[in-house]
Amino acid sequence: MRFLYEETAAGIRILRCFGEDPSVMLPETVAGRPVTELGAYAFSDHIDQRELETAMQKGRFCREDGEPARETEEMPEKRTAVSGEAIREVIMPETLKKIGRYAFYNCRKLTQLALGGACMDVGAGAFTGCHQVEEIRITVLPDGSSALREILTELPETIRVDWKKENIQGVFWFPEFFEEGVENTPARILENHIHGSGLRYRNCFVRKNLNIREYDELFPYARAWEEEGVVLKMALGRLLNPVELGEKAEEQYFSHIQEHFAEAARILMLSGEYANLGTLLARLKPEKALLEKLLVMAQEQKDTEAVSLFMDHLHKHTKVQRKVFEL
Repeated sequence: MRFLYEETAAGIRILRCFGEDPSVMLPETVAGRPVTELGAYAFSDHIDQRELETAMQKGRFCREDGEPARETEEMPEKRTAVSGEAIREVIMPETLKKIGRYAFYNCRKLTQLALGGACMDVGAGAFTGCHQVEEIRITVLPDGSSALREILTELPETIRVDWKKENIQGVFWFPEFFEEGVENTPARILENHIHGSGLRYRNCFVRKNLNIREYDELFPYARAWEEEGVVLKMALGRLLNPVELGEKAEEQYFSHIQEHFAEAARILMLSGEYANLGTLLARLKPEKALLEKLLVMAQEQKDTEAVSLFMDHLHKHTKVQRKVFEL
């Protein structure tokens, strides 16, 4: 993989990526200087071809390790640009401070993003047309600030955010929202109606910081408006990664998972989160009938890890019942 770049006063600006791998990790440094910016239209197929050709003629290319590409190496014009629908994942370095305008415009198959809190400048339309993004991994600054809100505002679909601040980690799900124009004939105006709780969740920020308390207070709206699978993922994310989780919020998430434990267990099984499944089993201590039902489900899916977990807890349940009977 090769990167086309140019030097700026602040560091290095990445202009284009060439290669065949749909997952791209940008280097932290190039020739000893930090990568601080992602150029306009960097991963979009709508980049101005004349500007791109001019930049390529200057011959500033580097490898994945940030070292300048040797003249004897194959030139990028003979390679395929990793852009548009060819891109699936982009991991940006902690040094990155700016994402240029329309950098990911119409990257319709982009599913995952990773970036640091130093990136505070997100250009206009940077993620326009990116309707398949499923997960954002972000390391916020020590004070909790980041550009997460600006990014989420351009991505109305349901998205999982793996949030990290120093040694603290959290998982926050942001549900979808969509706008609908409804004609008000008597008033002769077009009213804009917002559907879903996603916009409320995207507004629970104070400046550049996620307001976790407000996020938790919005859960009743999610329960009322979102699909059960999404609601359970939200509850599981907060309960299993309880960063700044208050007692009242913990109780509402715990209660909801308890009411829908079979579906919650299925979600964890599908994602391979067996350690978290074991944690929930130990905490909720489901009845024998439910454990047997879950065991059958795991056997039908040939999930040996889950089968082992459920059998172990059934065994413990039987031992407890036997002790009670003997007394």
